Amino acid sequence: MEQDEMSKIIVEHREANKMTDSLEIGTPAKGGAIKIYCDFSDIETTRNKIDNAVIARSYAQSKLSVEEK
Repeated sequence: MEQDEMSKIIVEHREANKMTDSLEIGTPAKGGAIKIYCDFSDIETTRNKIDNAVIARSYAQSKLSVEEK
């Protein structure tokens, strides 16, 4: 394996390890739970992930309520 390839693998591994923090919101029985993996030290990205997860959960809930009717 070339040096450039090894460097890329190491960087990718470090990036993956940055998202070891997690936050769980809600409960499965009351509207659904969402779990967000993030890096709490990067608050802006964390906020965006939370916002996107809430939007995705709301969308999923609306699809299920239409299917049930």
